[in-house]
Amino acid sequence: MQNILIVHGWMHSAKRYQRLKRDLERLGTYHVELYEFPGFGDTPAKYKRAILRSYAADMQGYLDEHDFDVIVAHSMGGNVVLRALWGEDCARRRPGLVLLSPVYQGVGCLKPWMLVYPLWFPGMWFLQRPFAGCRFLVKLLSLFTVNHWADIDDRIVADVRRADTAVAVRTLWELAFERWHVAGSAAMRRGRTDKTNQPQITLLLGEKDRVIAKKKMALLAKKLGGCELHVVWGMGHTMVVEDYEGLLRLFWPGETE
Repeated sequence: MQNILIVHGWMHSAKRYQRLKRDLERLGTYHVELYEFPGFGDTPAKYKRAILRSYAADMQGYLDEHDFDVIVAHSMGGNVVLRALWGEDCARRRPGLVLLSPVYQGVGCLKPWMLVYPLWFPGMWFLQRPFAGCRFLVKLLSLFTVNHWADIDDRIVADVRRADTAVAVRTLWELAFERWHVAGSAAMRRGRTDKTNQPQITLLLGEKDRVIAKKKMALLAKKLGGCELHVVWGMGHTMVVEDYEGLLRLFWPGETE
């Protein structure tokens, strides 16, 4: 039985992946844990500054204490997992990775929006109010990460309303201007020549992803020892809602119902 860790992205929560956890464990070959970042979902805020770095430090400690065969991480979660596994004080073991549109070297499309950064705080607070109009606006803004209105479910609205406002906005700023990179250390160079010592890495990007640039993912694939970059046709930024069956088939290639 394989142990799998699933790590959510920005403005999502662990509950976003409860269905995937249930379905994988129903297949009888996996034990799945869901990780939730402080300030999102039901986990209280813990940091207000240097959030990504603090998340990575927490993740390092968590991975040192738990043994996983595979980590599935989306967007912000992918960035944090990479920092934890390839940072200066990296976790002691590198499991296999399934990275779903991870943030790497910033998010260029967000930078122009940071010109009105102070307005994001009252704007986020307003979106979290329990009004029908705010609910509609959250769904409308979510079209930036998915390609069809039908892919926007009530879980998205629930996650937006539960997130800590300051953490959500500050983290978005850090993600937009994120400059951390996978170090080209001697150990990495040895890993590139000795494929037996490298964890298996699956890097996926949606063909219609409007958040992550393809050139950034190509750079990341090269930095990770030349792992293959899979571009998923027709998909946007959030595979778990746009192509759930395809995500499930990564682990169970047979029939999915």
